[in-house]
Amino acid sequence: MVHEVDDRPSTPSEKRLVRAVVGGLILIVTALVGLLFLLVLVITVAAFPKVVELDSPSSLLWALLLLAPCSVIASAITVPVRRLVRARFAPSATMVRISDAAFAWLSAFLVGVMLLDWTPGVQAHSILPAVAAATAGLLLDPLVERWGKRRTRE
Repeated sequence: MVHEVDDRPSTPSEKRLVRAVVGGLILIVTALVGLLFLLVLVITVAAFPKVVELDSPSSLLWALLLLAPCSVIASAITVPVRRLVRARFAPSATMVRISDAAFAWLSAFLVGVMLLDWTPGVQAHSILPAVAAATAGLLLDPLVERWGKRRTRE
């Protein structure tokens, strides 16, 4: 006879503890992702001082707040087109990688353009930072993927 073990929290205090732990993990991950994007934004502004001007440091916070909605809009545009392209052409492994890379670059570029245009206190005189950020993301993606695979093996 096999007995099932129920790992679900049963008391109200256990349920509160689980919610607190999950909430804390979500906050930590959100903070880390936000700090990463803040770092990318600061590097972009430093790399293109005459192209992107910030009125105040609060512009960086606005950019962080607008990052998620801009990402959702870019995904709403690129994901359906990506699926159409995959359905239209034979899904060879090479074609899938090329189209995924192209649509990832396009999505990052769209996010960059939206952030440059919509962020209060940011004056962008060119879309060059969006091109640079999208291209850097495309170039760094294989390194991040390789690092992630190595971490899962350990």
